[in-house]
Amino acid sequence: MVAPIEGRLRRLLLLLLAAALLAACATPDNSLLGADRAAVQARQGEPAQRFALPTGGERWLYPLGGLQQFVWAVDFDSAGRVVAVTQVRTGENFGRVRIGVDTEADILREFGQPRLKVPFSRIGLVAWLYPYVDSGVWNLEMGIYFDAQGIVRRVESGPDPRFLGGNGKRDQ
Repeated sequence: MVAPIEGRLRRLLLLLLAAALLAACATPDNSLLGADRAAVQARQGEPAQRFALPTGGERWLYPLGGLQQFVWAVDFDSAGRVVAVTQVRTGENFGRVRIGVDTEADILREFGQPRLKVPFSRIGLVAWLYPYVDSGVWNLEMGIYFDAQGIVRRVESGPDPRFLGGNGKRDQ
């Protein structure tokens, strides 16, 4: 009985390794530094979103994976060359959100589309929910709350309810 289990385990491990290698091929990385827009598009495909940067450059966002936890930003300078490649949905990046200063446009440019937008009519805010993985382990969700003028008024993080099990999940 041990041999069939070992065989299945070996096949499962090979499948997981193959999936990880395929995912790594699709992930933007620092090898893109200095590349032009055409080279990035040839390698990575069409970005999910494009944003103008305050510096005159452009940001292309590439979400990876079905859980919306990883979004890679490829930043171009004003000459159209890659100057930075970063995974933007991190606790460190969320920690830079400025309450009372940042707007919906700033947050979209930084993190891309949220997984959900949830209105809280009693307090007059709308939360944009962004899933992410903290320290490579913890499945969390960042809530960025906007007032009616689209200004960030509150930021809070907690467990991603999709990983709590039972009835701890949201409908979407």
